[in-house]
Amino acid sequence: MIVRITSALLAAAMSLGSPPALAYEIFVTNERDNTISVIDSQTLEVVRTFATGRRPRGLVFSKDGKMLFVCASDSDAVQVIDPASGALLHDLPSGEDPEQFALAPDGQTLFIANESNATTTIIDARTRKVLAQVDVGIEPEGMAVSPDGKTAVTTSETTNMVHWIDVASLKAEDATPVGQRPRHAEFSADGKTLWVSSEIGGTVAVIDTASHAVLKTIHFTLPAISQDRI
Repeated sequence: MIVRITSALLAAAMSLGSPPALAYEIFVTNERDNTISVIDSQTLEVVRTFATGRRPRGLVFSKDGKMLFVCASDSDAVQVIDPASGALLHDLPSGEDPEQFALAPDGQTLFIANESNATTTIIDARTRKVLAQVDVGIEPEGMAVSPDGKTAVTTSETTNMVHWIDVASLKAEDATPVGQRPRHAEFSADGKTLWVSSEIGGTVAVIDTASHAVLKTIHFTLPAISQDRI
């Protein structure tokens, strides 16, 4: 799910001379019916729905908000869509079964987790060309790029690892074990730590980005659920 500011509503508020009341649109991918729903954050109503390729998963906006990138997993494509009209602008090559992805700070390079074939595909969104495919662990899902754009990471759900990719060479350089079934990865704003959530492990690993060592593991325990049911 992605949230973006609706610029038209902001402009209208500013023209009235009052502080802008932030209005948002929430974009949600619907895997089963191959659509994206757009929800008004104030009314929580669906304001429009548009079609995508098969089984849309991850999505991210370009820096200027004018393009929406969508992983159409079963179409083996990253689709570039006009978020205002829902029109398909073009497809990008993505590798097999794109799951989640991250847009580098340069606004051009996409790092895509390919769940079915244990790779990360790296593409140039402007030239629409594949730059590299990097072997990672089994069932890659989470993707993130460091704030300085020098490092990308992929989480592999079955291997239970974070894979570190050097952006300059586009090669995997290290791997860090984490809890079971890591899903989401997020760099801190200063780039000094990486936070990785593990779905089955019920943990968040806080990792030092310089040494790739786990600094701390945060455990989430539900008292009503026994450990063998997690």
